[in-house]
Amino acid sequence: MHVHDTYQWCLSLDFPGEYRYRGTRYPVPIGSLSVIHPGEAHAPRDLEDRHQPSSFRVLYAAPRLLQEAAGSISERPSDVPFFADPVILNQKLAADFLAFHIATEAPVTRLEPDTRLLFLLAALLRDAGTGFSPPKTGHEPGAVNRVRDYLDAHYADNPSLADLAHLVDLSPFHIARVFRAEFGLPPHAYLIGVRICRAKELLAGGWPAARVATATGFFDQSHLTHHFKRLVGVSPGRYALRRKNVQDERQRTP
Repeated sequence: MHVHDTYQWCLSLDFPGEYRYRGTRYPVPIGSLSVIHPGEAHAPRDLEDRHQPSSFRVLYAAPRLLQEAAGSISERPSDVPFFADPVILNQKLAADFLAFHIATEAPVTRLEPDTRLLFLLAALLRDAGTGFSPPKTGHEPGAVNRVRDYLDAHYADNPSLADLAHLVDLSPFHIARVFRAEFGLPPHAYLIGVRICRAKELLAGGWPAARVATATGFFDQSHLTHHFKRLVGVSPGRYALRRKNVQDERQRTP
């Protein structure tokens, strides 16, 4: 048995887990989340019981951090959150947890891990916590339009969610939530879309893909290519070739 001084969430990816916790054995099915509170003794299934390599995704959060996040999300002072059930059988939460983890591995923007973490914590508190109810989204048209205009003008920059919140004097969670409610996607996804639109213009103008990546705020050409193919359906090189062929055809047409 051992203890942590943090909350621990664990997602079992390909092997069923099990904890001895609070005097009970809790099985954790594949694809499910478990949560352990800080300072509480627990023991996972012995390694000898695993007959194959197993993969897990783990997130640790200090109690003060989670309390501050709960206060920011609820927009009122919050106690240290409590999760009554150590096993969370919620596929949407598990998918959001995995998406956050993946976003932190090679983030294209600072906005994405910031936003995904707050949305994940809000969902965990709302769906698995005890006595937590976030306020209604509300409307902040002036604030979201100002943030949108900022992202349109500074698409090559790499602001954090805190930077955007400071710009309009709102909490990070609130601006992320009202922005998504207004435009249908969170700030980081909007920023990627703006970058791709600008990349299309530069590629059509004959810029090489590597230079386009730098000019539009991507780390390198591979990051540009990944998101370009995801949103446009073809690689930057193929897009540029198609545009060149169209331009050549127009020039040949009398």
